[in-house]
Amino acid sequence: MPPSGSDRLLALKIGQTESLSRTITGEDVAAFARLSGDHNALHVDDEFAARTEFGQRVVHGFLNASLLSTLVGMKLPGRGALYVSQSIAFTKPVFIGDTVEARATVEAIDLDTRLVTLRTEILRSDQDCVMRGTATVKVLRLAESDPESEKESAAPVAESRLLEGQVALVTGASRGIGRAVARLFCQNGAKVWVNYHKSRSAAETLAEEIAAHGGICRPVQADVTQERDVARMMEQVTAEGELDILVNNAGPKIVSSPFARLAWSDMAGAYEQIVGSAFRVTQAALPALKRRRGKIITIVSSAALGRTAHNWLPYVTAKSALLAMGKNLAQELGPDGVSVNMISPSLVETDLVANVPDRMREMTVSRTPLRRLARAEDVAGAALMLASPYAAFITGENLLVTGGEHML
Repeated sequence: MPPSGSDRLLALKIGQTESLSRTITGEDVAAFARLSGDHNALHVDDEFAARTEFGQRVVHGFLNASLLSTLVGMKLPGRGALYVSQSIAFTKPVFIGDTVEARATVEAIDLDTRLVTLRTEILRSDQDCVMRGTATVKVLRLAESDPESEKESAAPVAESRLLEGQVALVTGASRGIGRAVARLFCQNGAKVWVNYHKSRSAAETLAEEIAAHGGICRPVQADVTQERDVARMMEQVTAEGELDILVNNAGPKIVSSPFARLAWSDMAGAYEQIVGSAFRVTQAALPALKRRRGKIITIVSSAALGRTAHNWLPYVTAKSALLAMGKNLAQELGPDGVSVNMISPSLVETDLVANVPDRMREMTVSRTPLRRLARAEDVAGAALMLASPYAAFITGENLLVTGGEHML
């Protein structure tokens, strides 16, 4: 099994080499011509090519070079690799029917920038070099689930059934925190509507996984920043019954930038995505929640507390507003029997924070008494508690899930 997270980068070694081979066919050349629009007669016209010094069609140089993309993406560094640059020198032509081998060798690794330098070359079966160059590749950090948490998550529906007969809507539930919340709610007897925007396959996979263990889960598509989408989503949810629990979780990736480089559009965009989405979904769901004296749980962030997170101004400003909105709603909706609570996790290992530097992760761990980053399952557990009957007299609270990093 390949290493996960930052370990994938640490597993690479200077001098490490991977390769792959392919025999170039006429169909390959025709397909590349269609995709690229390069119908140069030298590549696609036998009669024309026969009159050249080569005497036959020459394969597109970048068709050969595309093998390097396959090699980088599938073998070295592999999954999660992003091409940054590639220098290319074409040294000899390749013809239809030739078997070529693409090779990549690690020449340098920068742990701070996560950049890997590769010596690249393509050889014909006779070992003639037909292309050489240097590639720079970034090994992206992928948020992987903890093995022990995966075992727990895959367990059959829990016996406690804390949410038996309840219906929940979780926004942004196709991955990360939302996915963990949806899974745990289903394990505790709730029927869960899994909202997603673009990740249909991820949402459907989650629904299938939950159904296989006896839970009830329904994917529902909507861009929660769009009022029309939200209205359609709520129509679909309420058409099949009532709604007891709303979890506002959807949010954008965090962008780090100093104040001098920000425009007001960055601030407004973060506010729209974070506060606007929760506002729209909550307002649309409120009639149903009032009928059931339901619960609203909103995922905020400890980054918006205390000194706040440096260089995350749009994000922490919007999350701060979300916290204030939750407290205000708790006061207004309390007489209707609707509770409103927030959860503020510290840095959680999800794809939304995949671009956070290792040094920031290490600093967070060092000042956290439990000496690790939060997991999505940790936040899901807090959401289950607030959604359960045990939290019947709790509203307006902001529950910290920080491993002790924040103590108020």
